[in-house]
Amino acid sequence: MLALVLLLISFGTIIYLVATKRNFAIAIIAGSLILAISIPEKIPSILIDTIKDFRTIALIIIVILIKLLAVILQENGLLQDAIFALQKKLSYKGMLIAIPSLLGLLPVPGGALLSAPLVEEHAKKMSKEKMMFINLWYRHIWFIIFPLSTPLILLADLSGNNIYDLIVRQIPIFFLAFFVGYLFIKNIEYAKIKNENGNLKGLIPILIPVSIATPLSFFFSTYLSFLIALPLGIISAILIGKKIDVKTIKKGLSVTLAVAVFGIFLLKNIIFSANIPNLVSAYLTNFPAIVTISCLSFIIGLLTAHNLAAVSILYPILSPFLNDISLVSLLYISSFMGYLISPIHPCVVLTYEYFKPRFGEAYKMMLPPALAMVIITTLYYAVFISFIPQQ
Repeated sequence: MLALVLLLISFGTIIYLVATKRNFAIAIIAGSLILAISIPEKIPSILIDTIKDFRTIALIIIVILIKLLAVILQENGLLQDAIFALQKKLSYKGMLIAIPSLLGLLPVPGGALLSAPLVEEHAKKMSKEKMMFINLWYRHIWFIIFPLSTPLILLADLSGNNIYDLIVRQIPIFFLAFFVGYLFIKNIEYAKIKNENGNLKGLIPILIPVSIATPLSFFFSTYLSFLIALPLGIISAILIGKKIDVKTIKKGLSVTLAVAVFGIFLLKNIIFSANIPNLVSAYLTNFPAIVTISCLSFIIGLLTAHNLAAVSILYPILSPFLNDISLVSLLYISSFMGYLISPIHPCVVLTYEYFKPRFGEAYKMMLPPALAMVIITTLYYAVFISFIPQQ
């Protein structure tokens, strides 16, 4: 019970500090220290393990490299040129959807930082909160049907279902998510688009790391693949832009982001060490199966901010209830929505740090569609299971 109380205080502190414009890195470290009270004897080993963890070090370097790449592209005007070129082929709304969607295929935590400058460049008159929502929503919803989504591959393997059977089942859910996102850009004040000729060469430094890291990821870890590929993207951005100085480099190297990423891993490790996912599940197992799957999956996705970890935790706990592929799909969708909006999800952290919206207003925009997706999906599958004969 102490761990659960401290968890609520921890997340409440993070949300309060961020909402009152405090540095996110400070907020996440403060939240970690509060939760650490529940397991003080384990903190030294958790701290050492977090510092030594290759994933922690790799993601810190990757996030810094992505930020540096984005700053170089901005300072050289390459992003603006790419926007001018693309907008001649797509509508205004189409551009807002296409930018995070295409760059969302960059399969690295925190990759939303790469599409954020492009969204901002195109959506001059849009509120920071809407920019944050669009950048996060359309970057992620494709993973509902993306066959190379690692959590989806894992869940298909654990449940014994063909991944394409799961994807077919989730296509209507994807279109629903796409439509929900579209509602938020339906009534917007259009930015005045300059009628200038652009050049798509500004996308080359972005496409290089994606095209190199994707095949490398079949042989090495995703982290290692991007550690190899991102410097090549930065070098190409410098060569194409022909402009780099100390000021640009200092602007791209963010200590705050490094500390925030470390804090995210530290908090996650404390959550797992305190056995909080299992403690939460114990309170929900007395509810109807479909409600248990829906609620518990959303909560664990929210707490872990890591969809692969959430699936790994949830399937063993919920396997007695997962006697239908629709329920397996519900586990994935619900945990995915919790993960998408988690305040310790790296993409949420980095997008927030980039746009600096009003935290409360940003979550007023993000929370309702995520909850609506979980509720509608739960009702959809409840009807599906009740009235459609299952094989």
